[in-house]
Amino acid sequence: SNYQMHTLHAPFGEPSFAREFRNISRYEKLGIPALKAAFFGERKVDGDVRAVLLTRALDGWDDLDSLLQRWSDLSPAQHSAILKACGQLARRLHAARQVHGCFYPKHIFLQATGDGYSAQLIDLEKTRPLLFGQRDRVKDLEPLTRRAREWSEAHLRELLAAYLDQPQDSSLIDSWLTRLTARRSYKRAG
Repeated sequence: SNYQMHTLHAPFGEPSFAREFRNISRYEKLGIPALKAAFFGERKVDGDVRAVLLTRALDGWDDLDSLLQRWSDLSPAQHSAILKACGQLARRLHAARQVHGCFYPKHIFLQATGDGYSAQLIDLEKTRPLLFGQRDRVKDLEPLTRRAREWSEAHLRELLAAYLDQPQDSSLIDSWLTRLTARRSYKRAG
């Protein structure tokens, strides 16, 4: 009730659930793996704007945050599969010219498959179009790398290798790692 966001699209405000529902629909059209909406409704009651959004349960999926809490118990093969799934999810998101805006471990859900992991996103209310190229991409990826304290530089190289579709010793990965590290240091200091 009356939880509204003000944007250029809705300068007088719209329910955050309306924005989330619109972004869920956009992700589906763009082929970006994300949660699925089951129902959305919005109405005014006595001058209050009320909205409800129901999404499908993510039974059998684990958020990356909980996987990071037991990172040391996972095998190196599981580490690699998780990093690859996260990197490929970010690549797919950015290739569709979208920025998640809240790319945190708790918003990435993974499900073990026969030989790896599938990944999808939740909490899409801050999604926006990717406008500023590499700057937007680095800004979107940095919170993930900052909050995944369990990841070593080798893990980050593996994530970036999947994201950039490059070998881990690529100079492109070096430059991305430099930019991510600089942004992470800036955010920690600020």
